[in-house]
Amino acid sequence: MKRIQKLQSELRQNRLSAVLISKPQNVYYLSGFAGTNGRLLITPKKAVLITDFRYLRSARKQLPKTVTVYDQKEGLKKLLGRFRTLGIEDEHITHARFLDYKKMLKGVRLKPVSGLAERMRVIKDKHEIALIKKAVAITEKALKKFEKTIKTGQSEDEMEWNLLTIVRRLGGDRFSFSPIISFGKNTADVHHQKEPNKLKKGEKILIDFGIRYQRYMTDMTRVFYTQKPDSIEQKIYSTVLAANQAAINAVKTGRKLSEVDQAARAVIEKAGYGPHFGHATGHGVGLEVHEDPRVSETSDDIIRPGMVFTIEPGIYLNTKGGVRLEDMVYVNEKGKAEVLTHFPKDLKVIHS
Repeated sequence: MKRIQKLQSELRQNRLSAVLISKPQNVYYLSGFAGTNGRLLITPKKAVLITDFRYLRSARKQLPKTVTVYDQKEGLKKLLGRFRTLGIEDEHITHARFLDYKKMLKGVRLKPVSGLAERMRVIKDKHEIALIKKAVAITEKALKKFEKTIKTGQSEDEMEWNLLTIVRRLGGDRFSFSPIISFGKNTADVHHQKEPNKLKKGEKILIDFGIRYQRYMTDMTRVFYTQKPDSIEQKIYSTVLAANQAAINAVKTGRKLSEVDQAARAVIEKAGYGPHFGHATGHGVGLEVHEDPRVSETSDDIIRPGMVFTIEPGIYLNTKGGVRLEDMVYVNEKGKAEVLTHFPKDLKVIHS
């Protein structure tokens, strides 16, 4: 309920009479409602969860008594039509729904307010950090067990199912996104799409995956070799590893996240691979696997305690494939960068 109170304070500061929260992750974050149909109406003094018959009973069990549950069949016009100005999450509703609101709520000014809840979500509380740390622990245990199952001749799809089985047995809910499992030169595809490839002897493997645990997400990337890489590949790997560490070292409260991105980019550029690192250095992780803040060249976000984000520099060459090393970092109460992912990053040759 403190989160709703904080948002209510924002409403008063922005002179908004009400805001309608539509994005499922924001509804859950603010109220605890986990159903697939829920909108949260918040005024400076009240909070109302709007849902349908399927969720009325469970909503009343999930939500604190201070949040009223409203059956949408009673009519949204009746509930929303009394406000002069209604804030809406314009980035999270369809154009068709926006037109429906305009037609239904004549005389009500619809004001875009996307980002209100997201800005709150950037700073994780102790409970969220505990869930994220548990999720990371499951992720790392899963990768450790999965590593022992890797064999030449296995397909990407077979490996994905093996990994999912391990994740579920360890207590993870599911993957946080469709994992990227690529072999050989296909590791140069930053967001490789699944193909019917089978691992060949001597190919390297890039695994980018995460899990969901009690609605919180993880994201981690590691590279394994099935034979000793040549000198060029060793240089690429050591450069990415150095860039990863330089970015982690640059995480300090008060700095812009663009400085963290630049710390990684400078290492890769100095090694001569600047044009082959084309994506941002990282992104926030929480109720979504990609959320604010952004660790990019253009990010003006200031590093603050409570932030959780990835550090994932990479180098991608069509002739040699790609290397990406991704960790999750938490800026703790003391303002220090705490690396949550402890899975080893030294160049590793596995026996497959």
